This record gives sequence, C-alpha cells and structure tokens, in this order.
Amino acid sequence: MSQKNEPELVTSGPYRLVRHPIYSGILLAGVGTATALSWAWLLVVVLVGIYFFYSATVEERYLTAQFPDVYPAYRRSSKMLVPFLF
Repeated sequence: MSQKNEPELVTSGPYRLVRHPIYSGILLAGVGTATALSWAWLLVVVLVGIYFFYSATVEERYLTAQFPDVYPAYRRSSKMLVPFLF
C-alpha cells in the first residue's frame, strides 16, 4: 500500500462494486488456473485468499482513519472482494 501527500478516495470504476478489485482479480485468476492445472492448487489459492483478506482488513483500518467522513458509507455501499456477495 502506498501513501500519498494528498490522498483521495476512489469509488468509481471497479471500486463501485468491490473495495479491493486487484485482490479479487488475482483470486479469480488463481481459481481459473488451479481449475485448469490441478484441483490441489486450490489450496494455494485459499491460502493467498486468507492473506488478501488480512491485508484488506489492515488497509481498511487505515482508510477508515484517513477518510473518517466518507469511508464508512463507502464500506456499506460496496463489498470487500466479491461483488454482491462478500
């Protein structure tokens, strides 16, 4: 996670649906690759998913402190990793 001098909260584009679209994309690609190669690779994807969930939680604590007026509303209007589900 990088920090800027004058940060702005982006809530458009893919961020409308999920707060961490990069993590979502990597996990989706991992599931596809694991399915194509071997179901055993799904264990690796699950472990990476656990790490991404932890990392996203840490980032959200930071963003809540950085944008106390707008981030809580954004959290309520979007999902963390999976659009419409989670």
